[in-house]
Amino acid sequence: MTAEQNKAIFRRFIDELRRGNFAVIDEVCAPEFSFHSPNWPNWPRGIEGARKLATYGSQLYRDVHATIDDIIAENDRVAVRWTITGTWIGPQRPGSPPAGQKVVVGSMSWYRFVDGKILEDWGTEVFWPTGTPKSEIGEWRGPGWDPSPE
Repeated sequence: MTAEQNKAIFRRFIDELRRGNFAVIDEVCAPEFSFHSPNWPNWPRGIEGARKLATYGSQLYRDVHATIDDIIAENDRVAVRWTITGTWIGPQRPGSPPAGQKVVVGSMSWYRFVDGKILEDWGTEVFWPTGTPKSEIGEWRGPGWDPSPE
């Protein structure tokens, strides 16, 4: 597969997940799928790990909304810069916001494809502290971002 084909597969994957079509996970993720993140060590592998990852956002945030800010592909890799907004309802861990706090999260993910399927997801995210000026968040989000409250 070409880099552009992998990028198209990834965009379709995200579009289908947003529509609630979780069957796309079996189609797009490799049976040996693995997710690597310093924030979520020991993530389950395989299709079950991919399913958990696809639905985990709703367990961490109420009213979650993820935006792809940039997507770049080269060879067998697709890199994505995300912004995630929502109200935190996830576990209380070092570095996580208090329950019920509205948050903005910056995230970077690298996906490795093999034969048109996502084999690996390497990602990390960081919370912007409460009170971060919207202009700083806007620099991350890029041109066209609406700084009105989300």
